[in-house]
Amino acid sequence: MDSSVLCLKGRLTRVSLFQAKKTLGFWAGHRNSEIRVILAREWGNDTELDIQNNRINRATGHFVYQTKFYSAKFCICPGGSQVNSARIADSIHYGCVPVILSDYYDLPFNDILDWRKFSVILNERDVYRLKYILKNVSDSEFITLHHNLIKVQKHFEWNTPPVRYDAFHMVMYDLWLRRNAIRY
Repeated sequence: MDSSVLCLKGRLTRVSLFQAKKTLGFWAGHRNSEIRVILAREWGNDTELDIQNNRINRATGHFVYQTKFYSAKFCICPGGSQVNSARIADSIHYGCVPVILSDYYDLPFNDILDWRKFSVILNERDVYRLKYILKNVSDSEFITLHHNLIKVQKHFEWNTPPVRYDAFHMVMYDLWLRRNAIRY
């Protein structure tokens, strides 16, 4: 399995996956749920986890938010005040292995995709051991997760017109799977 990745550093270059991914984990967002408050309190001053207490202001520089995703091995996706989060889609889009930190999250296409093959799924109580858990993901496990993440990216992309196996087709297939559960 190839452990190199194309990375934007002024120009496209081929670098080691481990050279490109310098930060263990990244999260930036509002503290609008208990788990997010705990995450910021426990790990906000950590040197290996880049935990931001608020969303990154785009005025600080172009592509700062995207660069954080590109440079992190894991992107932490804690539950929030809403039932969805763009952070999961952003993580997948930017090739950052999502860490789902929630006691219950109805993940997109969970009837179709095996999320454990391209993400780390944790309960909220694991927030206190987050760094320990992430550091104990071996290099080979991380490479497998990242490789599988790259393979599923196409399922989260919207195209006009739709392209085979893109998000449109995934939604249609997901609805088809649930056709017998829907009552009229």
